[in-house]
Amino acid sequence: MADALARRWAGVLRARDLRTLVLAFVVDGSASWSYIVVLTAYVYDRTHSAGWVTAFVSVRWITGMLLGGYAGVLADRYDRRQVLLVSALASAVATFGMVVIVRTDASLYLLLAVSALVSAAAAPIRPASGALIPEVVSESDLVRANSIFALLESIIVVLGPGIGALLLLTGDPVWAVLINVASFLISALLYARLAVRSRGSAEPGGNVFAQWYAGFSTLGQYRTALVLTIFMVVDSAAINTANVLMPPLSEHLGGGDTGFSLLLVANALGGIAAAGVANKLAGSTRMSAVIIGSIFLECVPLWLSALVPNLVSALPLQVLSGAGMVIVDVLAFTSLQRDLPRDVLGRVLGTVDVLMLGSAVLMAVIGSQLYAHLGVGWALAAIGLGFPVLSLLGVSALRRLDRETAARIAELAPRIALLERLELFAGATRGLFEQLAATARPESVPPGTVLIRQGDDADALWILQDGVLAVSAELPDGTSRELPPVAAPGYVGELGLLHGVPRSATVAAETQCHLLRIPGADFTAALETAQPSPAMIGNAGIRMSRTSALNPQSTQAA
Repeated sequence: MADALARRWAGVLRARDLRTLVLAFVVDGSASWSYIVVLTAYVYDRTHSAGWVTAFVSVRWITGMLLGGYAGVLADRYDRRQVLLVSALASAVATFGMVVIVRTDASLYLLLAVSALVSAAAAPIRPASGALIPEVVSESDLVRANSIFALLESIIVVLGPGIGALLLLTGDPVWAVLINVASFLISALLYARLAVRSRGSAEPGGNVFAQWYAGFSTLGQYRTALVLTIFMVVDSAAINTANVLMPPLSEHLGGGDTGFSLLLVANALGGIAAAGVANKLAGSTRMSAVIIGSIFLECVPLWLSALVPNLVSALPLQVLSGAGMVIVDVLAFTSLQRDLPRDVLGRVLGTVDVLMLGSAVLMAVIGSQLYAHLGVGWALAAIGLGFPVLSLLGVSALRRLDRETAARIAELAPRIALLERLELFAGATRGLFEQLAATARPESVPPGTVLIRQGDDADALWILQDGVLAVSAELPDGTSRELPPVAAPGYVGELGLLHGVPRSATVAAETQCHLLRIPGADFTAALETAQPSPAMIGNAGIRMSRTSALNPQSTQAA
């Protein structure tokens, strides 16, 4: 299973631009986590005040929340590659200002201001990169691509603080800030290498609020994406409230500062373990059970962690919690990318960031108040039981989505069965067949209708459900030669798409025919996921040899 998962992820990473986005994500994320750890310690060392630490952490969230909508507009106004490049360079410049502040022990108010500036400069990165992912991988690979990012995010949560801890040993926090400057510069160089060019429908100079509202209202029009976004916000609120309570939980369990780090690491390891599971769950027709179950899996162990006798007993519970969190995130984020129009996707993702950061700020305050008045046990109980109960309010909406998904799959079932019978792809997943079946357009044509004309550009694959297709090719001397007909179930048009060449034969309906037309872009995207089967290669060879024998100057077939 692990080998199969690794092969699928390797297949997704064949896309050069996705590899570039992944590498930039790792570089920037690792440096940012280590930088936050070091500067948090720096602020506490200077003030010995938890209030100052809370202010330093919260100023980033508040800035992101306030500017998230505008960041999404930028991701749809301009070329997203350019947005990423400029944002990374601006972040590097702003972070360098923090180097000066830390080196000179300048006012902490100035540190907060520059921290807000860094967050503002970096705000467009998430919506712009998120909107680019569906541009650089096929739709069938979206879940796997997002699983890779979820896996890496969990690894970064482990790796980044570890780097920060090592940098703390140097005794000079400036090094962590310099490394973060370097990470933004490296990310900028990586973004400059992106080949993809993509932008949304927001026109430069237009009304910013109107453009943002267009993205916000679009989210409301897509029920699946909206419902899963709400659950993603609940998921984010739960984990951010828990993070506020991790230090007192560690103290409660006798773990101290080391225990706090171990709890975070255990939670992140759960996310690593669940990244592959999320890919399989994405095809479930019982999304209500998956989402609600994942919310319970995330939250209940947080409460139970306060009831166990020691830190060692709490670590497995944190692993379970991290797994539940990642499953919800991957499924919801993939739904947004898959279902929403690409021209407003940046603004929608910016809106989602605002909602998630807003919930983080609100619940961090609530969590600290619960702890102050009720203690760590009751505070975690409120999270561990409150959020799952809250999620139950959305069961009816999730069940409606289940019914819609089941109806869609039932409608596609005959097409999927036909595609599976043809053995077009080796090792293709059920999700891939569902994707192709969904993009296929049924057509019924009378005898004599021309489907493919010799010399035209290859634009589609035709799947013959019933009937007979006549195939002919024009010879160099102007005469026409009949080739063997194609009977149902069968397919034509694959060679032009496989080789990127014009049609070399004419295909027409010999009888009344019922067909499925699969757009060429969807067919070639499917080939990036699953290699052509031996049957397809064999048929392609036969058809190519027939047309090349008729026309020695051509090695093409329809």
